[in-house]
Amino acid sequence: MSGTQPTRRVPDLNASDQRHDPAAAPAKDAPFAAKLAFYRAEHRSRGVRLTHLVGIPTVACSLPLVLARPRIGIPLFAAGWSLQVAGHVLFEHNRPALTRGPITYQLCGLAHWCEEIGDLLAGPARTSDVRAASPEADAGVSGG
Repeated sequence: MSGTQPTRRVPDLNASDQRHDPAAAPAKDAPFAAKLAFYRAEHRSRGVRLTHLVGIPTVACSLPLVLARPRIGIPLFAAGWSLQVAGHVLFEHNRPALTRGPITYQLCGLAHWCEEIGDLLAGPARTSDVRAASPEADAGVSGG
């Protein structure tokens, strides 16, 4: 019976996966914490986190070089961004969060990168403790 087949749609298989839904992005006037939580949700795989751990400082270091030594800075800038976009294409299968708000998500990227470095320095046991105690871990519980 063909009447039952249209009710089973492919999006239902991924209903709990909000990462690939552009509507899941917070509104432009949403608090920074909501935008950072969205950014984290878009960067869950180890591969994309590794490409960003290298790509973000590469872009940051290239900025002064773009002006001082363009022959070095421009390719370095392009390589840093290419690495990050490749991480999204290969590992997360989504668009970079930057496409939803360049300034805000640049800041989210820097904040997330700092968290990742902190996690690396803290070690695996400390990282688990901190993440378990974070407000984002308690879904539906508002901060006090």
